[in-house]
Amino acid sequence: MGLSRAAAWLLLAAMGACYLAILALAGSITVRATVASIAALHLLFALAPPLLSTDLFGYLAAARVGALEGLSPYSASAGALDGDPVAPYLVWRSRPNPYGPLFTAATYPLASLSVAAGLWTIKALTAAASLGTVALVWRAARGLGRDPVPAALFVGANPLLLVWGVGGGHNDLPMMLLVAGAVALLVARRDALGGATMAAATAIKASAGLLLPLLVLGAHRRGRVLAGVVAGGTAALLLALAVVGPAVAELPTELARQADLVSVYGPAQLAGEALGLGGATAGVRLTGTLTTAAALVMLSVRVWRGGDPIAAAGWAVIVALATTAWLMPWYVVWVLPLAALATPGRALRGATLALCAFIVVIRASLPAF
Repeated sequence: MGLSRAAAWLLLAAMGACYLAILALAGSITVRATVASIAALHLLFALAPPLLSTDLFGYLAAARVGALEGLSPYSASAGALDGDPVAPYLVWRSRPNPYGPLFTAATYPLASLSVAAGLWTIKALTAAASLGTVALVWRAARGLGRDPVPAALFVGANPLLLVWGVGGGHNDLPMMLLVAGAVALLVARRDALGGATMAAATAIKASAGLLLPLLVLGAHRRGRVLAGVVAGGTAALLLALAVVGPAVAELPTELARQADLVSVYGPAQLAGEALGLGGATAGVRLTGTLTTAAALVMLSVRVWRGGDPIAAAGWAVIVALATTAWLMPWYVVWVLPLAALATPGRALRGATLALCAFIVVIRASLPAF
C-alpha cells in the first residue's frame, strides 16, 4: 500500500516537530544516545529507495554517457541512452550534467555496474558522507571548545538532510563532507590542507565556491590557504582531465544555463508572483544575484575585521537560498554544518530552522481542513 502525498508531508512535519524537541533537549542527551540515534536514522534512510528525486539516476546517466558512449557528459545528448537500462528512470533526459569535474570523474567507475548496483553504491556513499560530515562537525566543535552533542544533532538529525539528502542520494552531501573537513582543518590551523579541501569541494559542486572567499579571509594564514586552494584545484582539474577529458571545458557553459532555471518553489519565483510580475523575471533574478553579491561583500568586510568566518559563510548561504530562483529542499545541507559551528550562532541557527520550515510548508500539498 502506497503512502499518500498528504500523509507523507504530515509525517515530514511530525519529523520536524521531533527534531525541534531533540534540539531543545540536546544538553541532556548522552554521547552514546546521540551517536546511536544518528547512525540508526542514517541507516534507515540509506536503505530506503530513492526518495522524492530522480537526480541519483542522472548521476548514473552522465557516467554512462561519458564512460560507455564516449560522449561529453556536459553536452545535451538526449538520444545517447536510448535503450539503456537507466533511461526509464530519467526525468531530465535532455539536460546536461551540471556537476563539478571531480564528482563527474568519480562517477565514471559506476558506469560498468548495473543500475541497481550503481544506485545502492551512491546511496551507501551518500550516507557515509553525511555521517562523515557529522563526525567532522563533532571534531570542529571540540576544537572550538564547544559541546559537540548539540552541534552533531543539529546536523545529523535534520529531517530534510535525512529525507532528501540521504534518502535521495544527493551529491550535496559529499560536497559538504569536504566543506566540513575544510572547516575542521582551518579550526585546527592546518591552513594549506584546509584550502585544498575547499577547492576539492568546489570541484564536486560549484556551490561550495560561495564559501571559499569567506573561509580564506578568516584563516590564520591566508597565504597558505590560497596556496592550498591552488594546489587542490589543480590536482582536481588534472584528475578530471585524465578521466573525463577535454569535455571538462564545457562545464562553465552548462553552469550558465543552470542560472536560468526557475523552480515554482524558489523565493525569486514567489516574490515575482507576489509583486504581480508573473514570477522570476530576469529583473527579479538579477535583484537576487545582486543581493547575494552585496551580502558577500559585507560579510567579507566583517570577516576581515575579525568576525567569525564560519558564521559569515552560513549567512552567505542563507542569503543565497533566500533569493534564488532554484531552491531544492536538500540545499539546506549547505548551511547545516556552518550553523552548527557558528559563533555566535543562535541567530544563524534560527534562520536555518526558519528556512527548513519554509521549505516544508511551501512544498506541502495537504487537503484543506
